[in-house]
Amino acid sequence: MKVVTKLVKMDLKVGSIRRDGDLIVISSDPAQSMPAEVYMTPQDVASMIKASINFSVISYMLLFPFLYIKCLKTNKKE
Repeated sequence: MKVVTKLVKMDLKVGSIRRDGDLIVISSDPAQSMPAEVYMTPQDVASMIKASINFSVISYMLLFPFLYIKCLKTNKKE
C-alpha cells in the first residue's frame, strides 16, 4: 500500500491487523525500515465502506482473483 501525503510518501507493507478497543490497528511489517501504525475508528471504517460502494471498486473485487494470478505470473517471470 502506498501512502502519499503532503508530509510523506511511503510504501506500507501490512504486517498485522488487530483490534484495540474500538479501533482497528494496522501495523507495518517489522522488516520495514520505518515502523508505522494506522488507527481506524468505527467512523473511518464506515466511511471506507460507503466510499467502496461504487462500480469501480465492486468490479475490481470481482476481477481480483484474475488480477492477483496475473500479478503472480508476472513476478515469477522476473
